[in-house]
Amino acid sequence: MTKQEQVETRPVTVQSIMKTDEFERGFRDARKGKPFDWRIGGDDIDAAWDYERGRLLAYLAPLDMPLRINGKLNPEAVALYAAASKRRYVR
Repeated sequence: MTKQEQVETRPVTVQSIMKTDEFERGFRDARKGKPFDWRIGGDDIDAAWDYERGRLLAYLAPLDMPLRINGKLNPEAVALYAAASKRRYVR
């Protein structure tokens, strides 16, 4: 077997992940009961991960918790995502 190289990683903030269009779409799709859309992100691995992370948060968050309030990220949703990430429920 050949050794698989890992991609380079870089630190990011919870807010920078949650502000992406793909995260919001994943959150919205999961809330609507839509199946996973493997086409999201295409060759952009970060966009694909953001979409999946949004879906995961939608399943963890209470149904009455919005992602945004008045166009800004909901602080409770940010705190929930941060806690879920720390516990490795989302990565």
